[in-house]
Amino acid sequence: MEENMRKNKNILKKGMILAAVSTMVVTMAPAIPAYAYGEADSKTGQAAFNAATTESTDYQSWLTGTWQGGTQDFANTNKIALTPGSTAKDLGFAWYSNTKGTPAVMVWKDGSKAGAQIVKGTATDISAENWQGEVYAASNKVSINGFFEPDTKYVYQYTDNYSDNGDTVWSAEYTYTTHATDTFSVILTGDPQIGASGSKSDKDANDMSIAQDAYNWNKTMQKAMEIDPDASFLLSAGDQINESNAGSEETKKTRESEYAGYLYPSVFRSLPIAATIGNHDKDGSDYTAHFNNPNSEDNLGSTGAGCDFYFNNGNVLFISLNSNNRNQTEHREFMKKAIASNPDAAWRVVVFHSDIYGSGQPHADTDATTNRIIFAPLMDEFDIDVCLTGHDHTYSRSYQVQDGNVIDYDLSKGSVNNPEGTLYITTGSGSGSKYYNLLNYTPYYIAERTNACLPSFSTIDFSSGTMTIKTYDYNGNKYADDFTITKTTDAQSADEVIAAADALVNSTDVAYTDESMEALKSALASLKELKASGTTADDPMVSDITTNYGTANDRVKGYGSIANDDDKDGAKNRFKRGISTLLDKTIYTQVAEGKEENLSDYSTDKAPVVKGIDEAKKAVVSAINALQVKQTAPNGNQNGNADQSGNGAQGSTNQNGNGAQGGAGQQIAGNNAGGSGSQNVSTANTGASKSDSDGVKTSKSAKVKTGDVNHGGMYAALGVLGAAILATVLGMRKKGKFWQK
Repeated sequence: MEENMRKNKNILKKGMILAAVSTMVVTMAPAIPAYAYGEADSKTGQAAFNAATTESTDYQSWLTGTWQGGTQDFANTNKIALTPGSTAKDLGFAWYSNTKGTPAVMVWKDGSKAGAQIVKGTATDISAENWQGEVYAASNKVSINGFFEPDTKYVYQYTDNYSDNGDTVWSAEYTYTTHATDTFSVILTGDPQIGASGSKSDKDANDMSIAQDAYNWNKTMQKAMEIDPDASFLLSAGDQINESNAGSEETKKTRESEYAGYLYPSVFRSLPIAATIGNHDKDGSDYTAHFNNPNSEDNLGSTGAGCDFYFNNGNVLFISLNSNNRNQTEHREFMKKAIASNPDAAWRVVVFHSDIYGSGQPHADTDATTNRIIFAPLMDEFDIDVCLTGHDHTYSRSYQVQDGNVIDYDLSKGSVNNPEGTLYITTGSGSGSKYYNLLNYTPYYIAERTNACLPSFSTIDFSSGTMTIKTYDYNGNKYADDFTITKTTDAQSADEVIAAADALVNSTDVAYTDESMEALKSALASLKELKASGTTADDPMVSDITTNYGTANDRVKGYGSIANDDDKDGAKNRFKRGISTLLDKTIYTQVAEGKEENLSDYSTDKAPVVKGIDEAKKAVVSAINALQVKQTAPNGNQNGNADQSGNGAQGSTNQNGNGAQGGAGQQIAGNNAGGSGSQNVSTANTGASKSDSDGVKTSKSAKVKTGDVNHGGMYAALGVLGAAILATVLGMRKKGKFWQK
């Protein structure tokens, strides 16, 4: 199958790239070799891409007329960056200035400048310089909250030093347009890593790596906005820049010159950036100085660059985690806070840099697996719909993954409905500054992958019931297949179905027939058994890594590298078998120890795949629908009223009794008249009913939709106490761990 896929995807061969390089024609635009998405040799592909860029007249004209000459953008580390606020009504601004003053932003609806609002911000002392000799003294930040309305065009200006005297010098005017929040789109990129393309002029004002990468990064963003002009913001999966060190004046200057390249695209004056922290960003305070991220005041998940942050856009919650920090406890605390801000969000999206379920050769089965131990359980625990990552400069899309298991669905139509588990996306390179090879084998959890050597980006469309990701190269051609997740409003996870069924089984409010209850218990046991079959044993390395993070006992160094040789899997930079239960499951069931290849006897039926989860859920729901309430004789509560009159004459006694018994939507009213001993029983049924041999009607519990749980019907079936139980269990979203017996 894999061989056929490679043929169908028009895989690029080494010889094709070499031929393309040798016959390349210089044109007004870079003549990048055109080919369908597939697998490529990154070394020759990188050479072809670099040559196509630097030999084009368009690039050379831009280099001398704009980047190094003209507006000299190579020196402009002070360009303003917009960032999403806590909600769509809010917006953040950040920029550098040569002197420290009182920063402010003036904003108004297009055409209504007379009603402009001026919002002051804060200036923080910095000491920053780039290789072009620009020196900056302040990082300026302004947050405008509760101001922006949907589908509205705004104009803004900013200043380094606001004055009430009317002599403020304002910037040029820029526009910012808001969009609807019930249905919207975003752009996704990863690893532009400005400065990584490998020129020999590093640490120089005319660094050609920065120039080349800035040029292609700008092309990527221009094409992204052409394809998705109404994008609400950019999600960046990290590694905005290349220089990972920040300990010397030289490296700090290089980082600031690289930020000039990252912030160069003019679209960023109007498109907010939500940039997560990559391993190349992690040590420099310049990251925090350039971006005004929301909800980061608790400083959880922090490193030298910054920390976790989150924001909401309509019914979608976006959480950015700093995966350079391995303290799972801090990230859990932060995610709890983020989810509490929008507990009913239709979609939960997490972005971090490390591709914990990726397919790139340098990292996916080495250092990224260390981060898998820490971050994958959090995705499961908090029911994350999609996790967006970078790091490996190759694109991949996973199957639905939960607790290391692939949840088996039919994806032949490019979509999945109401799925269990999390979808993992690894982005390609946003600028083409660096490409990597794919792993020599395809991990069992990967549905699609490519490393075609072109810059790429994705668009993600959100609505209340649909999320679709589409991926393109920077020429606008498809780079990967589209993929859609759909949700229905009444969908329930397997854990929620189990909780609802358990509540019915354990409730004493209603007595069901033995036959129907046994059928439910049997279906429930099968569903629990299916989930238990995929449960990973508790992983001791979660506590080990979290507790010892940053101490002398830390068994991990850098960005997931193994610190001690005794812990390594031979020459491979990953924990050896027997240390982590999650890695034993997700690596060593497929991969040979000490190697980057499948086990000699590996076959796909040995992969951790859970099949039949939907069918098992439906069986439980059907059994709930089929529950029959036992026939019960009503117990009338007799309330007697004696009316006695006359001279010693005994009057008659009139007794009226009314009994009400609630259960399964059934109301029973009993009347005892005059103590005659005759009893009339009437039942009112809200569900389907049938007559039994005694003339007493019994009802099924209210219907539950096939595949889903209808809460209202269950409340009726359970009565007051049962409804309270069910309301509690259904208030919880599904837990990530497979069912623990």
